[in-house]
Amino acid sequence: MSTTSFNNYRFKGFKYQDQSHKYWDFKDQVNADESKVLIRISPDNVFSYVNYNNGWRNYVLKLDRDHCMFLKNWQYFDGYYGTYVLLDKNYFKVCDAREPFEDMVSQGDMLTWDDALEIAKDQQKIISEDNLVLVAKD
Repeated sequence: MSTTSFNNYRFKGFKYQDQSHKYWDFKDQVNADESKVLIRISPDNVFSYVNYNNGWRNYVLKLDRDHCMFLKNWQYFDGYYGTYVLLDKNYFKVCDAREPFEDMVSQGDMLTWDDALEIAKDQQKIISEDNLVLVAKD
């Protein structure tokens, strides 16, 4: 699969363009059919590990004290204005943490797809022409 067709798959329905050789510029944080969202998160809510089967870096998004979500390396972006994750409704699966995350609150606010969609829409309202969603290319 070429890079172009893979980006067409993962960014399907989003309005985005090349901002530079390093960043993509997203006009919306929710795609056209509301099946994918781009959410700005705190980098403290994510940790990574190396999958020794293939050598890729995978990420874990901490949702609250007892829940998390496993992400592929292409779902995590360092952006110019912050850290973003790309979530897909079809693969939105919340997992129970083995041990509680001591640095998280007891009850999170993104445990369902509808919660994630609402967060992305709320973040979208804050974005203006001066504050674009710029995410780093792989």
